[in-house]
Amino acid sequence: MLEAYGLKTHIWNNNLRSILLLIFFPILLLFLAFAFTLLWTGFTSDNTVEEGLAYALGTMPRVAPVALGAAGGWFAIAFLGHQAMIDMATKSRSVTISEEPRAYRLLENLSISRGQTVPKLKVIETPAMNAFASGIRDKNYTVTLTRGLMNNLDDEELEAVIAHELSHIQHKDVRLLIIAVIFVGIFAFVGEGLVRGVFRTNLPRSDHHRRSGGGNAGALIFFAIFIIGISYLLAMLTRFALSRKREYMADAGAVDLTKNPDAMIRALQKISGRAELTGMPAEIKEMAFENPRIGIAGMFATHPPIEKRIDALIKYGGGRPDSNSRPKRRPSKPTREQENLPKRQVFGRRGPWTGQK
Repeated sequence: MLEAYGLKTHIWNNNLRSILLLIFFPILLLFLAFAFTLLWTGFTSDNTVEEGLAYALGTMPRVAPVALGAAGGWFAIAFLGHQAMIDMATKSRSVTISEEPRAYRLLENLSISRGQTVPKLKVIETPAMNAFASGIRDKNYTVTLTRGLMNNLDDEELEAVIAHELSHIQHKDVRLLIIAVIFVGIFAFVGEGLVRGVFRTNLPRSDHHRRSGGGNAGALIFFAIFIIGISYLLAMLTRFALSRKREYMADAGAVDLTKNPDAMIRALQKISGRAELTGMPAEIKEMAFENPRIGIAGMFATHPPIEKRIDALIKYGGGRPDSNSRPKRRPSKPTREQENLPKRQVFGRRGPWTGQK
């Protein structure tokens, strides 16, 4: 998989997409501001459709800085506080090595072997089997695991899932998704709020529109709602257009790191059908290790089916679909001699508790 696509090319494409998103979404915001101006014109004036369009275009030089400034402020807040928002939405909590030694040591060992900063570890108390990485820079990168995942996977399988999430961090997938989620959130909040406001206003019963017939205003409002709908749809499609290759690449990165495609296959087999994060925002689910979608929603799925991911691991990674799980190992306290060794020597690549190199 890595040979077919190229890791450096994937990272470069993700960086390019991040730049394009930063350019494209402000353009869509201007369309949203134009639609808001049309709504205001439709509710407060007797202008014809042509006059309303001309007025809306004429006010854009004043409206645009306000709209872009408000969006920039929201982006800054979300950029700095996105992890706190994710924690509130998922009810995740940070854990220490003493609380979760098994998962923490696996994360630490994999990070050291890859030469990257060890992310924070968080846990969600749910029986669902899932995981996701979040963050934009080294200081706030986080790997979040569910309790169901940790309870049902053996050490090698859990190691494979953690390696998958670390690959998302290395490939810059996490940053790209966070940027997309922030901007789509703006459209969801503003667009849905405007549409609700229009229907609650009950336009046809107002005295102003009984006098004017409401035809011109209705046309302007309809056009404004149409623009809002198209802008929101484009924002959603842009997020869904983020390549599914990122999941294949993260699977490949995990295999490259652990040298154990069988463990990744077993993890996918165990997680299949048990990954649904009920009650959580769609944006969080899009970031998860697995996000099952069926029916029409499957047309916009950001994750390839688990069966195809397993097929790719068998075809390109040399994995076997029928390997057996291994008993969980209890973390043992390092000996006095091991405590004096560098971490890379104490916690081996294939087994963080055994001291093997």
